[in-house]
Amino acid sequence: MSTETKKLLIFDMDGVVLDSEPLHENARQRMFRELGITPDDRLPAPVGKSASGFWRNVLEICGMEGDPYGLERRQYALVAQQIEEHHLRPSDGFEEVVQEAKRAGMKIALASSSTRVLVDDALRLLGVRDYFDVTVSGDEIARKKPAPDVYLRVLELTGTAARDALAVEDSQAGVASAQEAGIYCYGYSNPTSGEQDISAADRVILSLRQIEI
Repeated sequence: MSTETKKLLIFDMDGVVLDSEPLHENARQRMFRELGITPDDRLPAPVGKSASGFWRNVLEICGMEGDPYGLERRQYALVAQQIEEHHLRPSDGFEEVVQEAKRAGMKIALASSSTRVLVDDALRLLGVRDYFDVTVSGDEIARKKPAPDVYLRVLELTGTAARDALAVEDSQAGVASAQEAGIYCYGYSNPTSGEQDISAADRVILSLRQIEI
């Protein structure tokens, strides 16, 4: 792949900018206890998808009443709380790659399925908000990943053609989203992101430092 004409580097947030899937899992487990739910094989896989959709499925499977959007907000608040309490930093290699991309004249964007509130809280707490030229969250587009909407919106806001962009994703849904938008996608094999089939990515990497700028 030639990166000479690449103008935009787009990151997913959960599992890429921030090693956050363990934080989400801690939040879900706490909420299961609060709701009196014993997790089992009936529950859907949560990684890389909408949190509200996950909780909607959980409520249906468990035959419970509830507000999936309220549960999503609760989950995201617990994640932000953990970032702040543990003084967490961005994923290893993230800042170096961003600085290299900026030196090469590339714009930096975020394409996340999380809500605007969590995106803003996480980037602020990590101290990386100013790195991004554009951020798009899951509640700002019609369809979340694996649909391409979030990536198409990033391209629109930055005035960039898909062929001039690179994406970095750690989930099967995220890879599908970027590729459906026509964007070359690195599949970041993050061991804390669960069993994700990212083999369809244009290139699978084990470290963010393997991104070629």
